[in-house]
Amino acid sequence: MTVERARPIVRLEVTSIAAGGDGVAHVDRPDGRRAVFVAHSAPGDVVEGEVDFSARPARAASLRLLQASPLRVEPECPWVGSCGGCDLMHLSLDAQREAHRAMVVSALERGLAAVGAVVGLPSVTAHAAPAARGYRTRTRLAIHATRARTVVGYRRAGQHIVQSVDSCLILDPRLDRALADLRGLFEREVGEGEATVALGAKGAPVLDIAWTGELSPRFFSRVGLAVDGGHYAGAEIWLSGARRAAPFGDPSVVTQGADGEPLAVPSGSFAQAHPAANLALGERLLAAARPAGKQVVELFAGSGNFTVLLARQAASLVAVESDRRAVTAAHANLRARGLRAKVVEADADAFELPANARTVVLDPPRGGAPGASRRLAKSKVRRIAYVSCDASTLGRDVGVLAAAGFVVTGIDTFEMFPHTSHVESLVVLERDP
Repeated sequence: MTVERARPIVRLEVTSIAAGGDGVAHVDRPDGRRAVFVAHSAPGDVVEGEVDFSARPARAASLRLLQASPLRVEPECPWVGSCGGCDLMHLSLDAQREAHRAMVVSALERGLAAVGAVVGLPSVTAHAAPAARGYRTRTRLAIHATRARTVVGYRRAGQHIVQSVDSCLILDPRLDRALADLRGLFEREVGEGEATVALGAKGAPVLDIAWTGELSPRFFSRVGLAVDGGHYAGAEIWLSGARRAAPFGDPSVVTQGADGEPLAVPSGSFAQAHPAANLALGERLLAAARPAGKQVVELFAGSGNFTVLLARQAASLVAVESDRRAVTAAHANLRARGLRAKVVEADADAFELPANARTVVLDPPRGGAPGASRRLAKSKVRRIAYVSCDASTLGRDVGVLAAAGFVVTGIDTFEMFPHTSHVESLVVLERDP
């Protein structure tokens, strides 16, 4: 009797990139054709890998690259493979864009198939990244500190371990300098946490630190001196179990809104990380939503990134957001532009749509908008512009809407996060167009 190896060595031909960044190959097995995920691979690679078929999906540890894909490039970053960040840096920018397009189409097709919708999808308009280096104006760093050593960087893929990173080429240079600064701030402290670093007033960085462990008085003194000296515009320090943060200076984030003007965002709240790509997204969103003269509802409005665009054209606009500080910021951003809209503090996923709403814009977090999708399906809304940062939840929600008679009439993808498997997309749906 022949006993099959628990992890046989198999020759694999990678054909595509899955959501999450792994390459996908297929192997014929006695129990059927199996997909095998291969990390750090490219479509066209031929690899020899040790495959764990007990995993779902099956995964291969690449042992040897037999044939390199023509889509491969030499990564510019020395931490590729250990840092959990730029999982597609080994692909050319054109190949990354095609991988993102395919991820979105595949997710939408699965969502439609799940509800028995057999209509075809329109072609995808893919928007290239205006910049692929130094573009990020917001990042979250992991920190692990002991009396002897402080590690600042990003967590390794699928692990809690912090990979020390001296410099990150996708960060805005002003944020990149914060890597070295943070090591100094946390020198001889004890504990671990995360620091969200973004740009604040006058282009200086702001810090939002969540910390578990000890922080000495000298740490708070260092932060205060750094803010007073202009190295940071402000900071908020959240200690584990504390009900309030320790504030320094002005910790508000100031980014560029989708209208090209400064947009104030509360410390720790969501903001788009690629200002130039955000401009392209805003321009396309306006064309897709067609808000002029309409009663428009915006769900998951955040601090008003799209609100300030829609308010310029809509006959009336209701913007819904659950984060109280973001609601306050949205009001301030509208006032700064001389615009008006009704901003409602409420759970956008449970919000009852006004009876007269015919156009809805939504930009949910990665979990998508299952509740809002069910309400939209039962509503009299005619047009939906759905902005998504997660293809799988987008596909799920589009399936719900398709089952209620909505048809996908437009798909755009935006390279908001070059070198990563994350893709921003805009899907337009119309009811019985």
